[in-house]
Amino acid sequence: MAIITCSECGRAISDKAAACVGCGAPLAASEPPSAFNREPVYTLSAPLTPAQLRWRLALATLTLALGVIAADAAARHVPGSQLAKSLSALLLIVGLCWFIVAVVQSVQARRK
Repeated sequence: MAIITCSECGRAISDKAAACVGCGAPLAASEPPSAFNREPVYTLSAPLTPAQLRWRLALATLTLALGVIAADAAARHVPGSQLAKSLSALLLIVGLCWFIVAVVQSVQARRK
């Protein structure tokens, strides 16, 4: 329990009180932030243009394809190289994640 100051009369009161005991002014109910009652956050940056979205989708597709090719090459030609397999798996995972994000951004841009 904390002591706060009334905004109307300046008296010290409990933060649990519904109203000031001195003047009767109602206290603002400070609710903890919740994910369900939040206001949308608007950004000042401009939304991505269709050309930017296509460029991101093309780069994500290229990264995913390079990851697939590298994984296939590492599995076929270098059977004992753990580094090549790890790097190709990393490239594949990054390409897949980037591709999913690019597709979601494209779908959201079309809805607006």
